[in-house]
Amino acid sequence: MTVEVRLIGPEGTETREFDDEAADRLCRPTSIELLRTLAREEPTSIREAARLVDRDVRQVHDNLWKLGTLDLVAFDRSGQSHRPYVTYERIEVEIDL
Repeated sequence: MTVEVRLIGPEGTETREFDDEAADRLCRPTSIELLRTLAREEPTSIREAARLVDRDVRQVHDNLWKLGTLDLVAFDRSGQSHRPYVTYERIEVEIDL
């Protein structure tokens, strides 16, 4: 079974299909909180993102890495630290039953 995910941003809408495992990873409360924090607060590093969500840096790093493998998070590597960011403003998930 697949889950349809639409990423909506200033450059338009991108539709993707996620398997159950990827959809589970996206829909976890900690992932949603982290994605919202990246979009709203624009942290300058993984460490700052961890501070903003009040979680351990290693946990946030792992969470961001997994979201990155789904192309939901990107990293700006131009500075000393990797700045995580998102390029969309809304995520819509559609699940057929």
